[in-house]
Amino acid sequence: MAKKPKEEQTYEVKDKRRINLDGALREDAEAEPQETTQEPADEDQEPLGEAPPPNVYAMLEFMASMLAETAWQLIGIRLAPGQKEIIKDLPQAKVAIDTLAFIIEQLNPHFAEEDRAAIRNLISDLQLNYVRQMQG
Repeated sequence: MAKKPKEEQTYEVKDKRRINLDGALREDAEAEPQETTQEPADEDQEPLGEAPPPNVYAMLEFMASMLAETAWQLIGIRLAPGQKEIIKDLPQAKVAIDTLAFIIEQLNPHFAEEDRAAIRNLISDLQLNYVRQMQG
């Protein structure tokens, strides 16, 4: 008995991405299905489907907090999440501290005076601990 050749299977690929690689919204993108049960929207809440405009200041504040935490870890003072031992990398800690200082300089006009003092103290503490670790 001769075996029949298998039929070749073909697949259709549908690109359901709504945004092109350059970040522009695709004209041919299919709309996302909306759920039928929605809670009433607050008056001050953005309508669904519309993202608020980017807030660079909020993004930089987030990045600054991440850099500060990373600097503490790289100086060797705090344990990084998921690690069992302190990892000290002073060259990277210096980059994190210097970058943090630059970001804070850009944000400085947008902070209240008491926040400025706290941030100056944070950067001073990081720099002082960095120098101590370099000497020790």
